[in-house]
Amino acid sequence: VCSTGRRRRRRRDIVIMCGRVNARVSLEDVQKLFSAVKEDKDEEEKEEKDVKIVTWVNEGAHAQLRNCAPSETVATLVAEDEVWTTRFGLIPSYKKSTYDRKRDHYVAFNCRSETILERQMFNRCTEANAKDKGRGRAVVLIRGFYEWKKDKMGKQPYYVSRKDGELLCVCAVMDTYKGDDFCDGGGEILRTTSLLTRDSKGTRLSWLHDRMPVMLKKEAVKTWLTDNTKRIASFLKDDETTTHQGGGGVIEKGEDLQWYPVTPEMGKIEFQGDACVKEVVAVAKKNTQDIKSMFAKVVAKQSAEKLSQVKIDNAFAETARVDKEDEPAKKKLKL
Repeated sequence: VCSTGRRRRRRRDIVIMCGRVNARVSLEDVQKLFSAVKEDKDEEEKEEKDVKIVTWVNEGAHAQLRNCAPSETVATLVAEDEVWTTRFGLIPSYKKSTYDRKRDHYVAFNCRSETILERQMFNRCTEANAKDKGRGRAVVLIRGFYEWKKDKMGKQPYYVSRKDGELLCVCAVMDTYKGDDFCDGGGEILRTTSLLTRDSKGTRLSWLHDRMPVMLKKEAVKTWLTDNTKRIASFLKDDETTTHQGGGGVIEKGEDLQWYPVTPEMGKIEFQGDACVKEVVAVAKKNTQDIKSMFAKVVAKQSAEKLSQVKIDNAFAETARVDKEDEPAKKKLKL
């Protein structure tokens, strides 16, 4: 049984943000991102970039959802040349309790990059070569993500994506769950992932939320997947003193991102389709009117109740007055 202190620590390390992503990603999209070519004007030769995707394992299992919540599938880069379809929301391989899809994937669908090496659930998944071990560092490829802006009027969802339309490369950790309750005694295994988050202070997304996904520039993907585990803390810090391969500046800070408000219907998991990423007018003013209307109805109801009570009181008073006036006549009648 977890102690109270342990529960509190879990709440600090697992941040409720970036719980909805646009996971509509195809193999062609991935090839376009990592196998882009540029021509040499002098020699008219084509030079390929470092990472080249050659295969996508179980691509058919990917649901391609525009409103992807924990427990749904995401495209996950586990090596320089291989993508796997995994479930959004990490389930550790040592889990003993019965698998519950509605519950288990929501426990750890993201984690703080600052404390990733301090928790067993995530620390054991920070090694390289995830493809060979079934556990380790990975990169989740998404088209964008959704975040809710909270204010006095309520919550307004925003969709965040790249200005150039390219995929976002989000740092992640992956693990493999092999519980008998899921695998039916040796059937399909369950690959799961958790997205890393960081402090958004000093970035263009700080106005939206105090946390944001750790997004890599595509040139740094190879380093994240293969670098020594001891260098991970330095890699994620990513400041001017960073000494990892390629130097600083490998983490996206929002300069190439765009965002706009989308429909509040995004809060419903079953809401899917093109409408998920369609820009709408922010509903703050509408909410204000709704609130005013709500209070007006309450005031009107209270006024009606008071008026009704006054009418009842007046009716009782009138009845009492009439009875009092008739009382002498009744006494004479008795005599």
